[in-house]
Amino acid sequence: MTKKKLKSEPNPNGRPTIMTPETVKKLKEGFAQGFSVDNACIWADISKQTYYTYCEKEAGFLDLCKTLQKKPLIKSILVINKALNEGDVSTAKWYAERKGKDEFSLKTETTIDGSLTTKIIRDDI
Repeated sequence: MTKKKLKSEPNPNGRPTIMTPETVKKLKEGFAQGFSVDNACIWADISKQTYYTYCEKEAGFLDLCKTLQKKPLIKSILVINKALNEGDVSTAKWYAERKGKDEFSLKTETTIDGSLTTKIIRDDI
């Protein structure tokens, strides 16, 4: 009588995992560059299904990848703040137009009937 194998035991004759430490490293590098899941998987040479399966098995990996994706935004905010602190006028204008839209934006957006959007260039600035 043969011994029945438990599901948790790995199959020694099975296909080796594609999620090697090198593959995981490539995924992390891609996400740290701000890649989408699609692009990070292409970068790491795996399918999206392989990525999602790995995320299900490895607790916290999905959250880590989402955190890494935010790194470029954080870097860009630091660069903007540095330029503002150094008195860069063009960056200051650009920042004010985006963060203080009501007061500094060059465009006004008006929604009519909830579907049509008209953009009007303000000339009162």
